[in-house]
Amino acid sequence: MSQENDYKDVIDRSALATLRELQEEGEPDIVAEVGGLFLKHAPDKMSAIEQATEKGDAKGLQIAAHSLKSSSAYVGAMRLSAMSKELEQMGRSGELEGAKELVELLKAECLRVVAALKSEIKSTETSQA
Repeated sequence: MSQENDYKDVIDRSALATLRELQEEGEPDIVAEVGGLFLKHAPDKMSAIEQATEKGDAKGLQIAAHSLKSSSAYVGAMRLSAMSKELEQMGRSGELEGAKELVELLKAECLRVVAALKSEIKSTETSQA
């Protein structure tokens, strides 16, 4: 099985196709740019989610999860976005029961998304070389 098939359920290809429609000729690859930003900032967002959950900081969880929800949807990581939305709603309601367990699942999914994006960026760079 190819790596692309390994990651097909992690990243929604239609979201990447929509991004590619914004690509301007002669400009750096937009998927590599946006994906690179996600890769750069996702660890800090995950850390903020973990810290807020550990402290029982509902408002902090809401804000951090909202940020990850938006950025993950933008790169097509829809399952990660949905999980982040659930944490955001927990934070908004102040009801954090089950949040720690969900954060553990979120961390695992985030690792899958990072690997999938890295693979996508690498295959894009290879095809343009």
